Amino acid sequence: MNRLKTILKYFRDRSNWCTWSAKFSLLKMNQLIILLLFAVFLSSCNSKTDQQKNFGRMNRFEDQNIVVTGFARKGTFYREFESNGKLKAVNRATLIYELDEEILTVDVKNGARVVKGQVLSVLDETKQRHNHERACRTLDKARLNLEDVLIGMGYQLEDSTSVPEHIMKIALIRSGYTDAVSEKELAAINLKKIKVTAPFSGVVAGLEAKPYNRTGQYKEFCTLIDDSSFEVEFPVLENEAAQLKVGMPLVVIPYAFENDTIAGRLSAVNPTVNEAGMVLAIATVPNKTGKLTDGMNVKVIVRDAVPNQIIIPKSAVTLRQERKVVFVCKNDTAHWRYVNIGEENAQFCTISGNQIKPGEEVVVDGNFNLSHLAPVVKMRQ
Repeated sequence: MNRLKTILKYFRDRSNWCTWSAKFSLLKMNQLIILLLFAVFLSSCNSKTDQQKNFGRMNRFEDQNIVVTGFARKGTFYREFESNGKLKAVNRATLIYELDEEILTVDVKNGARVVKGQVLSVLDETKQRHNHERACRTLDKARLNLEDVLIGMGYQLEDSTSVPEHIMKIALIRSGYTDAVSEKELAAINLKKIKVTAPFSGVVAGLEAKPYNRTGQYKEFCTLIDDSSFEVEFPVLENEAAQLKVGMPLVVIPYAFENDTIAGRLSAVNPTVNEAGMVLAIATVPNKTGKLTDGMNVKVIVRDAVPNQIIIPKSAVTLRQERKVVFVCKNDTAHWRYVNIGEENAQFCTISGNQIKPGEEVVVDGNFNLSHLAPVVKMRQ
């Protein structure tokens, strides 16, 4: 009986504990739900605040214009005349065989670099050596004849200074001495021609001759090109020719090597105008890089220095109301100014007048849709 009471009391207490435990768990669950709702509310508020801030930033960003700026400067402006031309070696020689003989050796190849006086080819010298020796014997015989003629006139060859000039002239003709001297000189010249030598240093081109052939088979032996410097002939407009002066600086840009810019000088201007209304000018260009070759096509840019000019980037000029305008930045605000453009080249132009002053900051990019007094965000060029 007592044991039964004890068991009933245990279950009664156990039931009370479960009730209190359930109540406590429900309270904790409510608190957790309240905390989560509060966190969501705070997050929503913060998100709304961030959106408002970002919206404000975007509004401010949209109200401004991002532009690239540069500065006007005063200095020497280079007027440019652009044309096209073809390189031509200053020294260029076509070497030929002057004797009709058999070719023994050809000592160079196309593209070979040679120096002045270097032997390029050798011919058979048998015939020319024989002619020279015969000319020497003929001269010796003529000398004896001259001595006999002078003795017959009462003079000695050893004392030729005492022989009157007209007597000596007659003796030289009668003896054949004058002709013998000429024949020996000619034979000596022809003997030297068995060797073809370089008249100057350069590069061999157009070589076709082969050994063991007669020289008559070839119209020419080769072309020798001095590639240390080149001339380029190029046309300019009639109105531009008046501004060209000998000695003006220029640059040559080969189309084969567009990254190479080679400085040169204007060497001559043809004073006549051709049928196309163009004047031909000639420039001299040193081959410092070694890349230039005869016949190469090039671009020529002549530069004429114009001092004391207000210079701005050409991209700073735009059109408003069919007039040329430049935007000047002051305190992060763009002010437009009507300008008169003077000289121009590929990158820069000059301002004629006082519309722009040296040192002023001008918009060089982003000015297409820019308006007067528009706020700008500047980026330096």
